[in-house]
Amino acid sequence: MKITSALSVRAIMHGIIISPYMTKTKLVRHIQRKEGASSCFRSDERDHCQGGCEWEGDCKEALVAAWR
Repeated sequence: MKITSALSVRAIMHGIIISPYMTKTKLVRHIQRKEGASSCFRSDERDHCQGGCEWEGDCKEALVAAWR
């Protein structure tokens, strides 16, 4: 998944350094931590998601293991 320019700008505003190997998942989690939220994007915590997050659509459309 591609990192958008808006996401990059937001990361830079928080002082996050974006490496060439950083994924969107890692970047969003860094932003969530900087903003004081749980870094739950595409993690096991999404099973208990209350909704309302701006990344909810991207998070929930990710593949989930068959055993879950």
